[in-house]
Amino acid sequence: MLPGSARLSRLRPLATGYRAAARLVRALPPGVRYPLAAAGGTAWYAADLGRRRNALVNYAAALGLPESDPEVPRVARRAFENYCRMLADFLLMGSLPPSEVPGRITVTGREHADQAVEAGHGAILAMPHMGSWDFAGGLASMLGYRILAVAETFPGSLNDAVVETRSAYGLDIVPTGRSAVRAINRALDRNEMVALLCDLPNGPGVTVNFFGRRATVPSGPAAIACRNGVPLIPAYCFRSRPGSYHVHLDPPIHTPSPEDCAGRDGTQELMQMVVQHFERFIREYPDQWYAFRPILGDPA
Repeated sequence: MLPGSARLSRLRPLATGYRAAARLVRALPPGVRYPLAAAGGTAWYAADLGRRRNALVNYAAALGLPESDPEVPRVARRAFENYCRMLADFLLMGSLPPSEVPGRITVTGREHADQAVEAGHGAILAMPHMGSWDFAGGLASMLGYRILAVAETFPGSLNDAVVETRSAYGLDIVPTGRSAVRAINRALDRNEMVALLCDLPNGPGVTVNFFGRRATVPSGPAAIACRNGVPLIPAYCFRSRPGSYHVHLDPPIHTPSPEDCAGRDGTQELMQMVVQHFERFIREYPDQWYAFRPILGDPA
């Protein structure tokens, strides 16, 4: 067997395991599914010292409390639990008929997306790592919006299985990288929505004040919005009850002309505005923010 074939044979079980896990999650009643997921999150919080340490720093700043305050580890632990509940819901999507999605999602602020579509140039949905953007994007597609999302890839056949699940809900997924910029520009030319996660460092970025700390966030969302003359719409998703989510869209941040927002200063100013929207929502739902990486640095 060729080395490449051997590697493929090792990776194919990832897709098989994903589909088997989806069937198992679907078979479990919600009263079992979500407590098991939460228990997995509690165990992860206890075992992963690095991510737990990152989380404590981030949530202390978000809450405006010292790390020694007992509320900080409580919120951090609940965030790990909520992340695992979200993973259970993502696995559920693997065997969930798309027709069931609308009953699991509520939306406020939809008029802001409608206005962007009516203007004819699309928009950037600027999102923090909260809730389940897969559910949110699936609903948006069913409501008639065309959504392009940029996502990290998974190993081998697992990536194919995950993309297949997302595509079944009408999501157009492109992997991170240079080709993503071309795909985003084409989507905006077609008057589509582009969903970008904007709260974690990922490649080139700009420095912003995030909860009173210095943080690096991606500059791409602001730069692309400027070049294409489209608004940035801060969007959030949070778990409203077991298996269900709420999506909220804030009023758009309208970008100035490309000449006025060119360079790092222009993109930094726009991303600072986006982060200020994020701060308000994260403060309201801190345990639904998945802040397990180093995000917040020294005091600003």
